[in-house]
Amino acid sequence: MRRIVLLAIACLLLTGLSLSGCGPAANPGVTFPDPNLEAAIREALTNPSGPIYAAELAGLTRLQASSKGIENLSGLQYCTNLTSLSLGSNEISDISPLGDLINLTDLNLESNQISDISPLANLTNLTYLYLWSNEISDISPLANLTDLTHLYLVSNEISDISPLANLTDLTYLCLGSNQISDVRPLVQNEGLGTGDTVDLWENPLSSDSINTFIPQLRARGVTVNY
Repeated sequence: MRRIVLLAIACLLLTGLSLSGCGPAANPGVTFPDPNLEAAIREALTNPSGPIYAAELAGLTRLQASSKGIENLSGLQYCTNLTSLSLGSNEISDISPLGDLINLTDLNLESNQISDISPLANLTNLTYLYLWSNEISDISPLANLTDLTHLYLVSNEISDISPLANLTDLTYLCLGSNQISDVRPLVQNEGLGTGDTVDLWENPLSSDSINTFIPQLRARGVTVNY
């Protein structure tokens, strides 16, 4: 009898351990190394304390986290259904956690410390993209974002704008305060026409750009400011 009782107790203990392994301890939630990002996420979720689970993050469609002192975006990759994300005026340099957020249509990354925008290459649903006041020189990752209608690249280090030639849905393109001399790729963009606007102020525009290419754009109805 005593042996049977001991076996029963052992079974109960094992069952309890198994059940506890299915509880919160086995699913501790998503970790946010940046406390400022975590605070913004908690505010959006109305979850002031306790674990933040991936299922909760997948329910977010909008996140406003500008001017929060955010440096590290780790954990944001779980917000897979975001359509609008604002991270302007932070201290962000690495945007790799954004690479799989393919549902984004509106993304604001202005006034950060970003130089590598390659994680944006697959975000083909973007229509509004704000990248002004960063450290960007290579914009080739934007070449396939053909749904873009508004693109803001002011105050970067851009000289080659050839990736913009295929962005035929653009209606507003802001390229001020860069290092652009040749604007021929904008003439090659067959979508730019009546009602569209291109800002080119504070660039070292070549004589060909000023005397040939900009007049060609204006003849198509494009408003060009320089």
